[in-house]
Amino acid sequence: RNMKLPPLPSIGQIIKLYGLSAQKQLAQNFILDMNLTDRVVKAAGNIKGATFIEVGAGPGGLTRSLLNLGAKKVIAVEKDARFLPALEDLKQASEGRLTIVHDDMLLVDEEKLLSGEPKSTNWEELSNIKIIGNLPFNVGTALMLKWLRLIPDRQGPFVYGRVPMVLMFQAELADRIVAQVGTWQYGRLSIIAGQTCNTHISFKIPGSAFVPPPKVDAGVVYFEPKITNTHVAPLDVTEFLCKQMFSQRRKMLSNSVKQLGEGSEEIFQIAKINPQKRPQELPVSEW
Repeated sequence: RNMKLPPLPSIGQIIKLYGLSAQKQLAQNFILDMNLTDRVVKAAGNIKGATFIEVGAGPGGLTRSLLNLGAKKVIAVEKDARFLPALEDLKQASEGRLTIVHDDMLLVDEEKLLSGEPKSTNWEELSNIKIIGNLPFNVGTALMLKWLRLIPDRQGPFVYGRVPMVLMFQAELADRIVAQVGTWQYGRLSIIAGQTCNTHISFKIPGSAFVPPPKVDAGVVYFEPKITNTHVAPLDVTEFLCKQMFSQRRKMLSNSVKQLGEGSEEIFQIAKINPQKRPQELPVSEW
């Protein structure tokens, strides 16, 4: 069966047609170049036969690439009602492969969203469900943390297996997510992402490729949940510790830990960690 969409107006024409503009308060920026949206989709690996949750579909650029490149099903979540008519046009052309959900991704229950998909019986196998999105810059971190927190107990989308994610962030944030121990970008986000996922930056996109062009570039980050979860402490405990320790990056851990209260120095003996180290020198496994 031909998976290609019929000829449609360009995304630029659709924006004009429906009088759409990116709203500053929603931190919206669109990519109109289909070569670029195709490249973002290809960063997700296998597309044919896969089901995608797309975050913040906007005027439908990425959505269109997903459908054109053979996705079995796309569930597009969009909070801004202005984009629904344009997405509805795409739905009509998609032969039943596109579902539109008018909701806020931060509040969506992905397990319900995917009901009907087979639940995972083998965590070692990578899931045929994927999450993808050009995240609004103001909620990118919150959304990423929402999903990372669900991985250890295999909740939300991860009920359906090891769901990989391809997410677009501001380049500086992307660098911090994938940062290696010992670098100046390494911190709370690198540790939380590194405890649950293997991550890498697929590629960067110059700000000039977006409409309207933000002052910063973007980075496309690939997250693959780890097969074995070596992490024992709940993620919120790790998050709290990281926040405390990295608020004093230049200090040795033995100094920073004092703010946690009396007796907190014993933590180093129990965990067999050198208290003379600074937080950015502590690898993911030691957090």
